[in-house]
Amino acid sequence: MRPGRLTLLLATGIAVAGSVVILQPVAAVAGTGAPAYAKEQAGYSVTGRNFKETEVNVQLPDAGRLAASLGRLTLSVQLWSKTLVLDAGVTVCTDSSCRPGGAPRSRLYRPVVTVLRRATRAVVCSTMNSSCPGVPASFSRERFRPGHRASMSIFYDHRADYLAVGVGSQAYYGYVPPSGTTFTQARIGTELGATPWSTISYHTPARQRWLGSFGVPVGPPYEAEFALGDGSAGCVASPRYTHHRVLMTRSGSSATWVRAQPGGLSNLGCDFGVYLRR
Repeated sequence: MRPGRLTLLLATGIAVAGSVVILQPVAAVAGTGAPAYAKEQAGYSVTGRNFKETEVNVQLPDAGRLAASLGRLTLSVQLWSKTLVLDAGVTVCTDSSCRPGGAPRSRLYRPVVTVLRRATRAVVCSTMNSSCPGVPASFSRERFRPGHRASMSIFYDHRADYLAVGVGSQAYYGYVPPSGTTFTQARIGTELGATPWSTISYHTPARQRWLGSFGVPVGPPYEAEFALGDGSAGCVASPRYTHHRVLMTRSGSSATWVRAQPGGLSNLGCDFGVYLRR
């Protein structure tokens, strides 16, 4: 099956791994964990289970309007194992230099898949430079306009060692994680640097700025952003696992002030925006 099919399967009532999950309204505090901190990310993470898929739709802002504060903007989904991070999304520079403070330009987003090694924080491969195997030419040519609502997904079956990534209408299957890899964390949100650990250049905006809106198509009545190894599924606020706000700070810890953060959850705990703080 093609990537990005979780929402479609749930919406049509077809079983995911042998079961269909009907989501009920969930209080935003259900399964809430301590905040996670990052140097260049803001959004939500979920932990405490083995995750086989993460999927989201995102409304893309005009990144040129952020040029005074940011040089780069990526909106993505991620799966984290003990050793790897799989990252899929869309990325764009806010000006011609990819640095904050440049002349604003309305640019098109391009899809990107990146594999990173957690221990060394090194990039294993990326579709941006075709260092990942088997990157389709159509994947590299795809572009997305500001205002577009783009879909992105990562699906991994550790029993079959099968990885499928979808961004918009494009699919990527070339990279295969080491046999038996399991992912115990998934993330959805924005990235302002090249890797989850990058130190970024940043100018504080005069007012809070919107960086993107995340969610899934409205059912009825099936909605999900994460699928688990046991076949169940849910959105960010689900009692099946613990969810955390991912807050971006200069140090990547609680020791410094928050630069970017997600807003509150809505639509059964599925939808949220991410904002750059003034």
